Amino acid sequence: MGKGQLRQYVICTISQLSVMVVGVAYCWFEPITIRLAEDPNLDLSTEDVSWLIAILEVGGFIGPFIAGDLTNRVGRKYVIMSIGPLCLAGWILTLISKTLLCLCIVRILTGLATGVAFTITPIYTAEVAEPKLRGRLTGTFQTTWYMGTLYAFSFGPYLSYDMFVYVCIPLPILFTLVWMFMPETPYYLLMTEQEEKARKVLQYFRDGDDVDKELEDMQNAVKEEMSVEGSWKILFTDKVERKAFIIVQIVSITKFLTGMPVIVNYALDTFSRGESFLSAEEMSILLAVLLTLIAVVSAFMSDWIGRKPLLLVSCFGCFVAHFLTGGYYYIHEKTSLDSTNYTWALYVGLMMYCFFSDIGLGPLLQTLQSEMFGASTRGVAGGITEGLAAFLCFIVLKLYTPVNEIFGVYMNFWFYSLTGLVGGLLLLWLMYETAGKTIGQMENTPKKKVLA
Repeated sequence: MGKGQLRQYVICTISQLSVMVVGVAYCWFEPITIRLAEDPNLDLSTEDVSWLIAILEVGGFIGPFIAGDLTNRVGRKYVIMSIGPLCLAGWILTLISKTLLCLCIVRILTGLATGVAFTITPIYTAEVAEPKLRGRLTGTFQTTWYMGTLYAFSFGPYLSYDMFVYVCIPLPILFTLVWMFMPETPYYLLMTEQEEKARKVLQYFRDGDDVDKELEDMQNAVKEEMSVEGSWKILFTDKVERKAFIIVQIVSITKFLTGMPVIVNYALDTFSRGESFLSAEEMSILLAVLLTLIAVVSAFMSDWIGRKPLLLVSCFGCFVAHFLTGGYYYIHEKTSLDSTNYTWALYVGLMMYCFFSDIGLGPLLQTLQSEMFGASTRGVAGGITEGLAAFLCFIVLKLYTPVNEIFGVYMNFWFYSLTGLVGGLLLLWLMYETAGKTIGQMENTPKKKVLA
């Protein structure tokens, strides 16, 4: 491995640490939800807790649109840098006041930071990584997200409210201090007519002076895309962009409607409804460990196997996993059978979901989002995609408790299972391969691969 590739790994990993920072803030609430609901000083009802979990997505809906606009105005670097101060402000407010209103504000700030991280961090990585590394480098997005989850799940159940916040505060501070010294992407520098700076940055990441061909490809792609205003309308009027947009939205809808936000935000509640030799807290930690470890391995798979095969396996695997988990909860809640004889289905379903979601739907949404769109629409498309994702997360999170109370936990999981099946069938029909191609090559996708 040359110095250039090492720099790509190091700096892209540092950029992905912004995802760990928001991952901790996003999942911070889950390990202490039961304690907050039982705190007489807060007097929170089940409905209040449900709103506190879901309201984060209000910020998650707004954040991507703001970030998508700002990324072409001030650059990828400085938009990503805003993540640290947003999370830090949330932690400080958490210590200052524990009122319902203040906690709602904290959750919205966390949603804003999450929207920025999910929209711009993959773009930064895709624009500095060479094609053969792009899949694994954007794949670390999922790893750092689950590292944040593991961090929160490991400390939250065992620390007091204030002490839990204190162990989280250093993360956004350290990230911001380190990120200040990172370079801007060559794509953005070319978009703002800073060709010499773009050349130097590209040479820094490619470990040498022979970057003329790649720089020329970038310049041509940027000129072609910048000749048309980066409007959301292009996503529907341009044939190539339209098909890319449809594919990315299918992946996004499938990812979030297969229950990923619920699994993370309601882990304790879900596991406490079953019977297991492990406590709900230990099951939550096991979940986070599995997700993190599998994410590490899966980061290297998309460039080797390809995006389409992994997405198809992921969708159909999640279909089977959630069907098994829903079956266990159906037996436990709706029949007179001894559910302890079927606990294996819960564990098998859990492990299958961790594996199949982690190899495809989890990491590849950000990969596709960063590489399928043109230079001028990448930020806008990312903003729309993450805005839709936030809306879907809000719906899924808000409906989880009412569905449990009316039907049972099993109904949620069987809905997630059906979503995986439908999403897999749609992608089998529409998806085309992007692994190993430069962004410029994908911006010149042959017309025969697009929708009429």
